[in-house]
Amino acid sequence: MIKWKKTALIFLSLIMAHCAMMRKTAPVRPDAESELKAVILSHVAAPETQNAFWGMEIRRLGATEPFLALNEGRNFMPASNMKLYTTSAAFCLLGKDFRFETPISHTGEIGKDGVLRGDVIIYGKGDPAISGRYRKGITTDSIMKEWVAALRKKGIKSIEGNILGDDDYFVDHDIEGSWQNDDFSYWYAAPSSALSINDNLYDMTMNPGAAVGTRAQLVTAPPTNYVTFQNDVITTVAGARRRIDFRRGADNNNVRIFGHIPIGGRRWRDRGCVFNPTLYTATLFQESLTSEGISVSGRAYDLDTFSEAEKEILRRDDRVLYVHVSPPLSEIIKIVNKPSQNFYADMFLKTLGRRFRGVGSFESGALVVKDFLKNIGAPDVESIRMNDGSGLSRRDLVQPRQTQHLLQYMATRPDFESFYDSLAIAGVDGTIGGRMNEPPARNNVHAKTGFIGHVRSLSGYLDDQNGDRWVFSIMCNQYTIPVSGVDHIIDNICQALVRFKTPDK
Repeated sequence: MIKWKKTALIFLSLIMAHCAMMRKTAPVRPDAESELKAVILSHVAAPETQNAFWGMEIRRLGATEPFLALNEGRNFMPASNMKLYTTSAAFCLLGKDFRFETPISHTGEIGKDGVLRGDVIIYGKGDPAISGRYRKGITTDSIMKEWVAALRKKGIKSIEGNILGDDDYFVDHDIEGSWQNDDFSYWYAAPSSALSINDNLYDMTMNPGAAVGTRAQLVTAPPTNYVTFQNDVITTVAGARRRIDFRRGADNNNVRIFGHIPIGGRRWRDRGCVFNPTLYTATLFQESLTSEGISVSGRAYDLDTFSEAEKEILRRDDRVLYVHVSPPLSEIIKIVNKPSQNFYADMFLKTLGRRFRGVGSFESGALVVKDFLKNIGAPDVESIRMNDGSGLSRRDLVQPRQTQHLLQYMATRPDFESFYDSLAIAGVDGTIGGRMNEPPARNNVHAKTGFIGHVRSLSGYLDDQNGDRWVFSIMCNQYTIPVSGVDHIIDNICQALVRFKTPDK
């Protein structure tokens, strides 16, 4: 009996070992979803980013549970994915039809002789779009001419007074304190004043000189005396590498451009940001008035140079001449989300702070956004760190699951299509216009990118071959390979999702 039991145990062990061997040599084929998960995880496990920190949450639209989650509850620097939070809150709280208004008023009297014996005051109310940079058929110069025409229509032929810019709708902190000092000359760190114009930027174009060793040829826009340029760019030999950079003073608008450009080489173009956007606006308007034949005896001023008592007297005496009205918010958020415009996003955040908490500041706006996130049930809202509206700050922190929840909520709204249309489209436009150029990803993936040093994100929507819509948030921090390598991994994940099709469909 004992011998039989021993023999049976040996036989059973042999059967179990055989079954185990069969499982290794002929595994059960995983289902399509398991294969998709394995493909996605294989991409983020690539050896070139094994030292990076990946996080993601992917789920079908409307699903209660994630399809795939990785470090979804950890904090990541989102870079420009932060704009999704800013634009969503602005879209929902202000409404897609909201328009900014910028009143232009005057003090004193307009005489029968057409002389305004008083000042003109431009009241900034946070409009980021007093610019033609992203608006077809509109230029900053044409907007200025509209303002001039409005004054002329009121019978004004000359002004015996000053052009004053009032930016007190926002607090006087035009830039966020955690931005890196090296950024302050460049377009992506443009200050956000309640009164702003031309995205608070100037444009520079540099062409090679006529001969090696000569100074390169600089053209700037808009034409103004507000910014002065020192051109130290020298023409060098053909085939040399072009190297040009520029710096603006921390508290002035003196710009030095330096480096070299090869003879016969292609032109260099860039944009820089101004110091004191309020005075920039007043100056451009004064210069436009003069060029259009309305003389101004006084100067352009930032109203902050006046005392509070003087400001009160000016405001009490003024009367409206004209109100500049922006495009609807549904159009402006396209400028934020498609090309990823930092300045517009920061203006949105401060506007939210002013309208809903009475203070036009980064801090106040962030509180409004957090209140909005709590109201839509986003997880762990207190862990979010929002220092600006644009994501330029390296102190901004969000979680992939929070971004995914936000996008899920936006998709439930009856006005979702306007928000969806604001996102960059793979292979078509915006910051992913040059990525995922082939079907089925092309014209399918609608998403927001994010990029600062060693930070890359992509979050948005896509449709698979079953016709199901997916919501995703993918973030990578602390990578050391070129950003194009991270983009390739993220794009491969999106490609796997858009190609997904279950066998029974």
